Amino acid sequence: MAVIGIEFTSAIAQVIFIVLLAAIVGTALWLIRRLRQTEAQLESVRRESSKLRNEIANITGWTTNGRLPEDWQERLRNEKTVAGSLPPPVGADVPGELVLMAAHHALASIEPPHFASSDSVEEVSRAHQRNIELIEGLATERIDPVPALANGDMDKLLCFWRRLEAYFPDRVETDAYGLAAYAVLDLFKRRQVQVIAPRPLSVESVKNCVFTTEDSEKLRDISRIRTAAFAASSRFTNPKGGEELVIDCERPGWNGPNGRKSPRILILDRSW
Repeated sequence: MAVIGIEFTSAIAQVIFIVLLAAIVGTALWLIRRLRQTEAQLESVRRESSKLRNEIANITGWTTNGRLPEDWQERLRNEKTVAGSLPPPVGADVPGELVLMAAHHALASIEPPHFASSDSVEEVSRAHQRNIELIEGLATERIDPVPALANGDMDKLLCFWRRLEAYFPDRVETDAYGLAAYAVLDLFKRRQVQVIAPRPLSVESVKNCVFTTEDSEKLRDISRIRTAAFAASSRFTNPKGGEELVIDCERPGWNGPNGRKSPRILILDRSW
């Protein structure tokens, strides 16, 4: 009887040992599998984070050190000239009228630049058509650029240009409006008039601009603009007195022989 009891106890111990060993092995396999899944998820998050950082960097124009490149304006100008397929002749400047005509053709060949589903299709289409007619009038010297600027006839042209280049650099409309804007800026430069149209996601002082928080076009509802605005604002951690982050250039300003006017810009506020 004692022998039977010892054998029975030994058999139970073996079963318990095997069960425990199986549990340990199973747990180890589960942990290894879980670890591999976690590593895969972490790598996926890293890839998505890298894509997001690159997209935000492309939208905002920020470089790795958190600042705009020193020659970003010249770079953009060169890119738009190339995109407009208008290479300058060797050793000579391109006549302004030819650039304006090329800009007119570029604007006439694209659809109106809608930014959000809430945009009024008719209103944006009318503004786009007025921009086409404006560039054509400037090219044929039928329109005097200085009164047109003072009367607000160029507001939408320059506003669309700034908004497209800052938030939608990959759209076809960006190239056309960039070419048109630089043709207009060159026209004013030859007349000793400096056009002041702050770039969205840059920083401006109240001394130079008129600030507004009335987001009449509901730009805050456009996810791409919101993402870029908050990404830029997170870098704008130590603003000086009277400085604000530019969200949109609603009306350009100018500085010339006949006077000066400050641009009006939309800034980021708590309603965003």
